[in-house]
Amino acid sequence: KALGPRVWGLSDAIIERIEQVRAEGVQVFADQYPYTASSTGLSAALLPRWSQVGGRDSLMARLNDPAVRPRIVEDMLDNLDRRGGAERIQLRRFQPDPSIEGKTLRDVANERGLNPIDVALALIEEGSPGIVSHNMQDADVERLMVQPWVMTCTDGGLVPMGEGVPHPRNYGTYPRKIRKYVAEDGVLGLAAAIRGMTSMPAAVFRVADRGIVREGAVADLVVFDLARVGDKATYQDPHQLSEGMVYVFVNGQAAVDNEAFAEELYGKVLSRGR
Repeated sequence: KALGPRVWGLSDAIIERIEQVRAEGVQVFADQYPYTASSTGLSAALLPRWSQVGGRDSLMARLNDPAVRPRIVEDMLDNLDRRGGAERIQLRRFQPDPSIEGKTLRDVANERGLNPIDVALALIEEGSPGIVSHNMQDADVERLMVQPWVMTCTDGGLVPMGEGVPHPRNYGTYPRKIRKYVAEDGVLGLAAAIRGMTSMPAAVFRVADRGIVREGAVADLVVFDLARVGDKATYQDPHQLSEGMVYVFVNGQAAVDNEAFAEELYGKVLSRGR
């Protein structure tokens, strides 16, 4: 998902290798969200892996070791460059100081009069900052999106409404793909987009009787207005529900009826018989 500026344009090489493996009879699938930013922790994005071996206590010991800290800083500079610089890293969640949520690492560095790596280390030492990393390219997103083995996913979590400044993928992934990449840009057809959201993941994860419309299948159905469907969540204002969903049936029950939400929750945890 995170193709940094140094390796932009690698989608062709990735696709070629996957096609080679598939030609050998190996089942390979991928999932993707329709955004050019990823989301992770600041530690995962910038700290070298070797510095984190042994957990947080070991990391703190290394950071406090004057013989080791310069090596960590050097590797962090390399990782920051790979992600396109401090202006491409946006803080999404930092419980010790929510006032910096939504700001970029560059913004915080300028406010504090420090360099971005020193700020990053200070934040990591204080807590566990979550970030949105703007380090992908539209061409790669589109090139991978049209592959028949790529599904749609949010790669997000169940974020409480109004908490932090999370990645907009939590709210807008599926409507955004239909609005931007189908209706507006014509990157792929509507049928292909729907397949990647429904029948394909159900088949890949071997979830029976879902993801398809046929007699006897579970009635998970969405009726949307193609003229209005779309995402409203943004990187700066992500806590916004998408629009255009007129009816949504979950397990045969109307969870959304003429755009009105039901009070009941009709979903359930799915398993594959384990």
